[in-house]
Amino acid sequence: MFRFFLLTTLLATSSVWASQKVELVTNLGSLEIELNEAAAPASVANFLRYVEDGSYDGSIFHRLIPGFMVQGGG
Repeated sequence: MFRFFLLTTLLATSSVWASQKVELVTNLGSLEIELNEAAAPASVANFLRYVEDGSYDGSIFHRLIPGFMVQGGG
């Protein structure tokens, strides 16, 4: 269902950073992404770098596995 929908913006505020959650805002609504730094510190750091530099702005979802993951890019 999320296939090919545009990601309009990705927000990360200082209060969100403290709790290790990121709000993903799309043209269909918002999602809260919880980051598990204890389990994957390098992946969390890399993801947050992409958030900060705007790499996800305007990207699309192209794969969804319910209850597991959403994959995007492009």
